[in-house]
Amino acid sequence: MSTETDFVFEKFTEYYGTTKNVQKQINECKVCGSKLSFSHLSDFKNMIIQETSRCSECGHKNKKKIHIIN
Repeated sequence: MSTETDFVFEKFTEYYGTTKNVQKQINECKVCGSKLSFSHLSDFKNMIIQETSRCSECGHKNKKKIHIIN
């Protein structure tokens, strides 16, 4: 069994604070603070986008999110 977490649906309620704080929560690594690299896989049949992020500095895989396409 894999130790990696599955994809979770993004909830905008998890972001709080000033604009600068929210950008930091989304774009920076929680381990080392470096900028994250994002990749996206679109699934138009199910109207979702799978997003994964990885830190190029420390290699930490931070997030696996699912965005709903409206």
